[in-house]
Amino acid sequence: MCSTFYIGALCVLSVSWLVLSAPEAGSQSMSEEERLNLKEEAKEMFYHAYTAYMDNAYPADELMPLSCKARWRDSEPSRGDIDETLGNFSLTLVDSLDTLVVLGDIEEFDRALRLVVRDVGFDHDLVVSVFETNIRMVGGLLSGHIMAEHLNQLYGALGWYRGELLTLAKDLASRLLPAFNTTTGIPHAKVNLKYGMKSPKLQGSRETCTACAGTIILEFAALSRLTGDPIFEEKARQAMDCLWSQRHRGSDLVGTVLNVHSGDWVRRDSGVGAGIDSYYEYLLKAYVLLGDEGYLERFNKHYSAVMKYISQGPMLLDVHMHRPHTTSRNFMDALLAFWPGLQVLKGDIKPAIETHEMLYQVIQRHNFLPEAFTTDFQVHWGQHPLRPEFLESTYLLYLATDDPYYLRVGEQVLRSLQKHTWVPCGYAAVKDVRTGVHEDRMDSFVLAETFKYLYLLFAKPSDLIIDLDQFIFTTEAHLLPLSLARLSNLTVVPGPDNQDTAQDSDVEYARSCPNAHYLFPGRHEFAETIRRPLKNFVNNVCPSRKTVKRKLRASEFQAGNSRHMGLLRDMGITIMALPDGRVQLLHTSSNAKSSDDAEEGLLFMQEMIELSKLQQEQPENPPRVVSFTRWVDGHSSKIAIQAGPAQFGLDLKGDVQVRGPVIKAKHLRACEQLENEKDVHGKIVLMERGDCMFIEKARRLEALGAIGGIVLDNTPGTSAASSPMFAMSGDGTNDVSIPLVFLFSGDAEVLLKALQENPDLEVILSDYVEKGKGSVEEVEVDGKEALEGTGEAVEAMEAGPEEGAMPQVISIINNRHQEILKELEEAETAEEILVAAVRYVNLRQEQENAKGNALQIDHPSSSIVTELQSLLVHKTASDPSLLRSLLSVHLRELMAVLQQATPSPADLDASIHHLLNQLSAFSTKPPQESAKKPPTTAPASPQGAAQKGDFNENSRLEHLTEKIQEKIRKLKKKYEGLIPQHIEGMLSDIEGTSSPNTKDANRKDEL
Repeated sequence: MCSTFYIGALCVLSVSWLVLSAPEAGSQSMSEEERLNLKEEAKEMFYHAYTAYMDNAYPADELMPLSCKARWRDSEPSRGDIDETLGNFSLTLVDSLDTLVVLGDIEEFDRALRLVVRDVGFDHDLVVSVFETNIRMVGGLLSGHIMAEHLNQLYGALGWYRGELLTLAKDLASRLLPAFNTTTGIPHAKVNLKYGMKSPKLQGSRETCTACAGTIILEFAALSRLTGDPIFEEKARQAMDCLWSQRHRGSDLVGTVLNVHSGDWVRRDSGVGAGIDSYYEYLLKAYVLLGDEGYLERFNKHYSAVMKYISQGPMLLDVHMHRPHTTSRNFMDALLAFWPGLQVLKGDIKPAIETHEMLYQVIQRHNFLPEAFTTDFQVHWGQHPLRPEFLESTYLLYLATDDPYYLRVGEQVLRSLQKHTWVPCGYAAVKDVRTGVHEDRMDSFVLAETFKYLYLLFAKPSDLIIDLDQFIFTTEAHLLPLSLARLSNLTVVPGPDNQDTAQDSDVEYARSCPNAHYLFPGRHEFAETIRRPLKNFVNNVCPSRKTVKRKLRASEFQAGNSRHMGLLRDMGITIMALPDGRVQLLHTSSNAKSSDDAEEGLLFMQEMIELSKLQQEQPENPPRVVSFTRWVDGHSSKIAIQAGPAQFGLDLKGDVQVRGPVIKAKHLRACEQLENEKDVHGKIVLMERGDCMFIEKARRLEALGAIGGIVLDNTPGTSAASSPMFAMSGDGTNDVSIPLVFLFSGDAEVLLKALQENPDLEVILSDYVEKGKGSVEEVEVDGKEALEGTGEAVEAMEAGPEEGAMPQVISIINNRHQEILKELEEAETAEEILVAAVRYVNLRQEQENAKGNALQIDHPSSSIVTELQSLLVHKTASDPSLLRSLLSVHLRELMAVLQQATPSPADLDASIHHLLNQLSAFSTKPPQESAKKPPTTAPASPQGAAQKGDFNENSRLEHLTEKIQEKIRKLKKKYEGLIPQHIEGMLSDIEGTSSPNTKDANRKDEL
């Protein structure tokens, strides 16, 4: 808003002249050193956000501070109407141009100006908000142009500039003009930058808000007066005239939403907040900037109505415009925080101080001003997108009173911003003031307004390179020169002949300059005496609602912390650990230690729900990979284990990876001083989950010089195959630059065993790459050339299925596979065949589990049992007695091996019957050796004898088959399906065979 008072017929006085009194003795004074430090800190806050945007988002419209990336229109999931602020026209930079001038940074302003001239254009097939595009983009371009010209006149700077921003502003405003083609002159709410109102998305457009239509006059009038083209001010004036004519003649109030074609009100609730706010602001400021008393008369008429019907003490409650004594809702929104500042400009200081004090107490209660709060000051809508309106009013009240109290108010707002919204990549909006959870959003107004007003609050006129008393602030805090009034609107834009001037003898126009009735009530300690009765206004409105001193917030909770667990019990919250490592909370107020504890427990549960929602809404983090080379018996295998990502630290995406030796932390959970601190420098540290937050572990390791960390789950038996992917969350402050990944306990066993075998093990932490991009390359084992020379098989698993999933464990197996096949081929007894079969199944399941995880299958592939039965058939073809022994004497052990190899009972039955059929085929087929021998000279047997022999052999086979099948039925009935313990026991009975040593305990559980 404006740094000037303007009361009466174009009477403009500097606010800094209107000091009510010297600081009262009891006020909180501020030293010059404190003021200077706060001014510099506010400046640094702007540059932290500005640099983050320029480095990570420009030329996009906005920065996403949590993701640290650009927000382009239509490139991110839709946020609804809020995205219509974006037009792919470098919004944040344009909106911030004049802030650079306020901060005195001419060099950066010059650079930013050149970027805008070079990069910004508007020929985009995008539907944008007329209101937002006008106040942010048109206003930003106009203010940038005015600052460039002003600095050139004052300091001879920017000599290269030739009005390019004014040309851009006219181009953009011309693209908004089609929205004004309505029967009423009220513009549509939206327009297509390229096609005007011809876009299919705008066919149903018929409604707009009062503020949307009534917050155009300053920018469009300034554009007309700077370019000499009257069309812009004409259109904006028609919209203002229509809004005035549609007011309710009995109450002099306006509604919130109206039809652009008929002018009829769609929503008749009337207030000073969202939907109406800046309409009132622009009535008063249009009078100042344009010199038209009609706007002042309209404003005074509306102002009297607002103070009569909407103002209820320090509160401002919406009413029905046609029934103004009836409130229309029981909550107030954050946008009304501009009203005290507008009252300062009006000269009505007392109610400005009262409303501002009420808002400040709400902020003290919730850290920030919620987007909406109820009449008993509870949170109605919890968001806080770092809005500037409260700081704007604080700044103007300080100018009007010179009361250091308002400097302290600004200091507290600054501290809250630094503590609760600072992130490494800018400042993040607050999703809910009750939980403090962040939102991946930093609107352009944060740089254009919030930090501008914060800086100006602590700055003196002598700290600035321009005289703000020569300018008026728009609703977006852009600077327009008061000298525009000399470019008479009567010569550029003729006003209507029959204009309704709103003459009313009941309205006091306050034409004196200044209005002494409002400004000087005759008290030296004026501001303090007004605030004093309101000292506990917010708390006294609802005495039963205590401000609970929080002992534990959801964002601080650690399931492994015994103190936290005790606090939860005091709050009446019980906790249950789930098998996958998650926890489940249940709140019962009657179980709480006290009523205050029960209330805090309820707040804790609300915060936890919001945190859970936030995690679900965040973009899905892809899995990471821990890979290394493992040597067994002189042979190497490349192992890669799926790992969960972290929502903080180095982002292992694309080609980013960290390689280094591995070391275990001592103490393993890395939540206190490590015994081996000197050994972790330059290494990747293994640690266990629990006792402290993940990000605290990361901070400790980074401080010791570690290059990465691997967190191992503390819940036994978990694995990526049976659990959802786990992403480690932070605490809202991402100040870590090393990567952290998470391994489930079952998967971690593979890494721990490899580390035990090789203390010098080196691992790589990396991202996955989708199929076809080389996520897994063929590994060099004992030298690639040697491998190719020997002709040994190398199995290289593919990166994953078509869906792009990442394997949990990828094994590139070389000659181990060949050794087991050779062992099976050389087996001479049924027992030796079973031993080789067990080893083959173990090896193949280790390999197949990797494929199974890549395919997201919960059980091994049935291909293993098919391969095994083929090997058994091949092995026993030359000696059917071995197969007969397997199916009779060793049937129990054979079934155990087959069940270990197959995922289903049906496959087991099919495999057994296949082997039985093969046994019958082998037994009835003449031996291959006899077929090759020449005929003997022995006398031929009678035909009947041959037939009888065949019959006897077939009878024996049928009898054997029946016996085997009967034995199979008895085994199944006895064991009711073989379980892992039975399998291990059976195989242990085989002479020289140890129980199968499977590498994945979860796989045995599935058996």
